Amino acid sequence: MPRILSVNPAILMAAPRVRRRWSLLLVVLAACCLALAAADKDYYEVLGVSRDASSAEIKRAFRKLSLKHHPDKNPGDENAAQKFAEVASAYDVLSDGEKKTKYDRYGEEGLSNQGGGGSHDPFDIFSQFFGGGRQRRENEPSRGPDVMMPLRVSLADLYNGKSLQFSIRREVRGEYYLRSGVEMADLNFDIDLDKGTADGFEIELENYADEIPGQPAGHVRLQVLTAPHPLFTREGDHLWMDMDISLRESLVGFNKTFTHLDGRWVEVVRDEITPPRFVTVLKGEGMPKKNVPSERGQLHIKFHVQFPETLSDEQKVGFRELFSMK
Repeated sequence: MPRILSVNPAILMAAPRVRRRWSLLLVVLAACCLALAAADKDYYEVLGVSRDASSAEIKRAFRKLSLKHHPDKNPGDENAAQKFAEVASAYDVLSDGEKKTKYDRYGEEGLSNQGGGGSHDPFDIFSQFFGGGRQRRENEPSRGPDVMMPLRVSLADLYNGKSLQFSIRREVRGEYYLRSGVEMADLNFDIDLDKGTADGFEIELENYADEIPGQPAGHVRLQVLTAPHPLFTREGDHLWMDMDISLRESLVGFNKTFTHLDGRWVEVVRDEITPPRFVTVLKGEGMPKKNVPSERGQLHIKFHVQFPETLSDEQKVGFRELFSMK
């Protein structure tokens, strides 16, 4: 059963130039070492897939491993740079039908003798995969229509991360469908939703749309849609919430608690005057940041002072005396 790992590589592709140059140097050195040892490497083992792995499985493996070992996430780590180069080289071969056929028949030596191997810039392969992954190659056959489907989740799912089960029904064709030539089939998926996944993020299931004669099936795109939360509102990596306080609490301070999205009780303490619509910020209590879940955004709390509708004569006297004091 395929497992879809949702990722967002934007933070990696926007690395500073200086760090990129250092990372590039490490990867170039790693690629040189890799070329010397290529004969001992099994590209399928490098990606952790079987020899009969589908194109979608190969892409998922590359997506996961390239993000894990990217030099920008592992600055100065030569082992990570070498692993990144190996993963890119393996994907460059196994994602190309012609190269893959040669490799399956003759191994790495067959690629070298017949021209072309995993020798491209690993950063180019990474960028093409994430930046232009939806563009069809010239020699890639056109596919059937893609299908967009909503993946409805809660804000807590995006805060904590969650493994979701998702089912789709599609048309499938085969020789054993003798009458109409088409049947409906149910497909089930386990989808890993990363902490901090953005609302609107798309998860692509390649070639799982309806099957069409003479063409590969189109892709199914699941778009993450977040259900409204009764307490929190999300803005990127930050969260907002409203908190009601009494007039007394606004003047003399308060100690309040609320339940966060992971079930923790969070304490809010103020000893100062809190004017209406005042906003306080709790650092590190916002959403986990994508690809760096140990870091979190901010939680903004907006206070609303609840004024009493009426005051007794005795209370009025008390307030007059209070505000007349210097």
